[in-house]
Amino acid sequence: MPITFLTQKELNTIRGKAMVGHATPKEIISVFSHYDLLESKLEEADYEDFFGTEGWRRYFGLPEEK
Repeated sequence: MPITFLTQKELNTIRGKAMVGHATPKEIISVFSHYDLLESKLEEADYEDFFGTEGWRRYFGLPEEK
């Protein structure tokens, strides 16, 4: 079964549940899967130079890996 993006409503619901300690492990895993897929899509965009020569991590201000 392919990993798919969550909707904004689904993300917000899980975020709210997590803030009060009621998110299930399955919901938390689904958020991480969502972010893994998002990162994968952004990695693909690196090769298309959508975010300049420095790549998407620098564009979004993420610290460099050491």
